[in-house]
Amino acid sequence: MDRLLESSSMSATSVLTFIAGLVVLYVSMHPPCLAASSKGNPSNESLLVTTKTATLICYHLWLHGLARYPGPLFAKACSVPNWYHAAKGDRHEWLHELHDRYGSAVRFAPNSVSFDTAEAVESIYKTSKANLTKSDWYQCVRDSAGGFESTFTARQKSRHAIKRRLLSHAFSERALRDYEPRICSLVAIWLDCLEAEAKKGAASLDLGDWCNYLIFDILGDLAYGSSFGLTKDTEDRSIVGLIPKATGGWYSLGYHPWSRLLRYILFKTRLGSFLGGQSFHDNVQFRTFCLSKLKERRQRTAAAAAAAVQGGATKREGSKDMFEHLLNGQDPQTGESYSIGDLACESVLLMVAGSQSTSGGLAATFFYLSHHPSKLAKLRAEIHAAFDSEECIRYTSGNKLLTLPYLRACINESLRLSPPTPGHLPREIGDGAGMTIGARWCPPSTIVGVSPYAIHRNKLYFSDPFAFSPERWLGQNKTSQIPAFAFTPFSAGTTGCIGQQLAMMELSIAIARTLWRFDLHASLGSTESPVEYRMKDRFVGQAIGPRVRLVLCPPS
Repeated sequence: MDRLLESSSMSATSVLTFIAGLVVLYVSMHPPCLAASSKGNPSNESLLVTTKTATLICYHLWLHGLARYPGPLFAKACSVPNWYHAAKGDRHEWLHELHDRYGSAVRFAPNSVSFDTAEAVESIYKTSKANLTKSDWYQCVRDSAGGFESTFTARQKSRHAIKRRLLSHAFSERALRDYEPRICSLVAIWLDCLEAEAKKGAASLDLGDWCNYLIFDILGDLAYGSSFGLTKDTEDRSIVGLIPKATGGWYSLGYHPWSRLLRYILFKTRLGSFLGGQSFHDNVQFRTFCLSKLKERRQRTAAAAAAAVQGGATKREGSKDMFEHLLNGQDPQTGESYSIGDLACESVLLMVAGSQSTSGGLAATFFYLSHHPSKLAKLRAEIHAAFDSEECIRYTSGNKLLTLPYLRACINESLRLSPPTPGHLPREIGDGAGMTIGARWCPPSTIVGVSPYAIHRNKLYFSDPFAFSPERWLGQNKTSQIPAFAFTPFSAGTTGCIGQQLAMMELSIAIARTLWRFDLHASLGSTESPVEYRMKDRFVGQAIGPRVRLVLCPPS
């Protein structure tokens, strides 16, 4: 029997139970006797609440349009398990376990279904014409950003399209060519610092932290025109830890059973600063940091423009960072351009998505290579055979990096095992006739999605799914065994990650240059599992480690 139809029968639900559910539902919706007698009577008020709660649970379990979908009983009855795992940071692993147990379509909350098939990815994410919109969860993200709308949080399709076209100016081929020298320069500084650490004789380094320092410095330079200097600055690197703390707060809040009420209290009243907890303050601190950097960038732009006017220049040469591309960008269809408020909101988005996704992918690749010496040796040999020196390793200039199949295979395999966004991006089915996804029909208002972590471990597409095997991406393996939409580290379609080409450039340059200079060894006595690079699901993956020993190796 196809996995899509596993565990979907209602054999455990008798006709009598079904009728009883209808009776309870009717009574709770028409409780005149209870309502009349409950006034001033606490026991009757409790009875009324209990009856309505029991009725709601019965409805979710047996009368709901998703009643036939398999899933844990408690999760089908209420959304507490979904929120709990989101708050705990293991929601991606939980969803994968549910798919292993129940099949390719799992009801994991009263109104939510998770899929783990390529067909579902294509149906849900590929086209903007599908009867789907971003769910109310995105409103929580928007509320946490002060109510401002970004490309990521825009739920209206026309607004998202405009914002994406504007944002695309910062990720065009021309923009990537502008960014490459800056990226190479910062990678060189990073490698020099790593070399200094290696020469100190340190038994191991937390390369996950160092990957964060590098990518933050790159994003600071590209987004705000000035590196944060975290690679060299050993005094204050606290900003690195703010993103997973901040995103983890609103990520789980969006799935809370009382999400709308809590969002109103936290983000639209003065009680937020008192009741929000540490994640609320981390979110405010991170936004303040980004806005201060944007203000500094605007001041430098104004000063440079004034200097150009005083010098008699008719045109100022752009600094060719993201700010410059976005400030001068214009939507070709509507003529709309970014306001300063839009830039502020997008800058926070760029820092969240751009830093954690790339640093996590970089750290994951180093983890798997350090635990697989033969694959590491094969990749180092490919890199040394392709380039004459470290300085020759570039992405857009000459495009040699794009022709290294084993490098790309190692990156793909690391992103498969440790996707930047491990949990699913929720979509809500619109009004009308509902929607058929694969062989399963979902009623209107159902929340659907595909977890990259889960689909990347689907044995239908990936044999031995927990194994690090770059070879699966080489030769005939990829085209014959891996459907296009089975691999979705950056999501898919019109709402997929707009910066994935920038991320691939950063990953390729950093990995190739690092392995040109160093050999990697997993730290002796490390408590890390050699099988899987574990991460927390804080909307973006929160990387932990790896701890490695760097050995300076001259090119062979």
